[in-house]
Amino acid sequence: MIDIGLESLLIMDKAGIPLLFQKLDPKRSDIEPVLLSGFLTAVKAFSTTIIDDTISDFHVDYGKRLITILSGQKIVFAAIHSHKSTERIIPVLAPLLKEFESQYYKEEHIGESGPLEQYEPFRERIATVMGISNPSLDWIPFYSETNGVKVTDDNKVKNLIDNHYSIHEIVKQSNLSELEVLNEISKLWAIGLIRFRNILTQRDIVIPTSKIASYLQPSTLAWQELYKVFPNLINVIPHILNHLDGRTTVGQVLNDLVSEGIENVFWLMDYLYINDALSILSPEKRRILMAKEILQKSLEIASGIYSREETIWHLKSVLNEIRSPEIVSQIRLQKENWTIEYSFLVYEGLTPEKVLHLYDIWLEILRMFIFSLDEKKRKKYIEQLTKELDFDFFEKYRSEDMDGFEEFAFWLELVFI
Repeated sequence: MIDIGLESLLIMDKAGIPLLFQKLDPKRSDIEPVLLSGFLTAVKAFSTTIIDDTISDFHVDYGKRLITILSGQKIVFAAIHSHKSTERIIPVLAPLLKEFESQYYKEEHIGESGPLEQYEPFRERIATVMGISNPSLDWIPFYSETNGVKVTDDNKVKNLIDNHYSIHEIVKQSNLSELEVLNEISKLWAIGLIRFRNILTQRDIVIPTSKIASYLQPSTLAWQELYKVFPNLINVIPHILNHLDGRTTVGQVLNDLVSEGIENVFWLMDYLYINDALSILSPEKRRILMAKEILQKSLEIASGIYSREETIWHLKSVLNEIRSPEIVSQIRLQKENWTIEYSFLVYEGLTPEKVLHLYDIWLEILRMFIFSLDEKKRKKYIEQLTKELDFDFFEKYRSEDMDGFEEFAFWLELVFI
């Protein structure tokens, strides 16, 4: 088993019809096979000869991530991954592609790939070769609804998965190596038999999904099931939601609700997460969050150095030039104030590529605003802004969240310093 950092793998025939979609990173929930297939179909329309040629591979930007496209005789592999794992992808996927074509792929008729169920056994093969991406030994596997799928008798850890043992504890109890345990668990996860608890970290930022409403309404089955598990914490959910504003980390939520018991609040959030009522902010959305917070800080500084009225006037002038409703709708202007909306509801259903494009527009708003300010005080403004954007400001962000921001910093230095 080789962890090469893949988030997911889409297998298509040459006509662009999806045959199998396999997620490999349990923490990445923002990749939808339909959207991905549509994106690749658009790519194919502009580069037919590239995808149709055999033994070809190339990379396509997909938001903050890359898609490596590997084309065989009849099949196309599209692997989503981070930039840092690019060089390791092809040596692992190329043999797997040949194996799929020779042993799994069967055409019913010319141009027809047959029933998709016949490709399901390949999930376990993918897991055997690559396993789960970026696993943590703190994760707690548990059996989920299986839709008729059964655990194979030869799985070495099946009896140790009890909704309480972490992967680390399973390693100790099984007398197997860490790699062997991860391999067995990966195969169970790939075929949909297990999911994971205890997957959130304190640096994650989680946001509500549309399913959260059912956990606020006592008449729903979801609320009643939650009450059975957390009878003494059911009234804490509204307080948790008040903190899930699109910018607060899990660690901050736990600290703010310490009176309810940190462990209790964490397991309640964990429950909502594994039931898809919460989702982890994607890499692309984390960058938008950073751009929003920098814009907020920029406006606050401008209102102190210039005036609140002048700041709002300049911001309004900039927004009049922007033609992206997903962004304009998140900045509310009043006579003497402004409000930036940090929720991500308007970004639901967008591809990572589109979300990253919106991030670029947020940065462009920031550039346009700064450039529009009166030159006489601009140097003082820039000095104050760079002073405020210090280590403490960026502490909650990861190093990969900063990719691309250096261009804005360079622009500031080049134009104004």
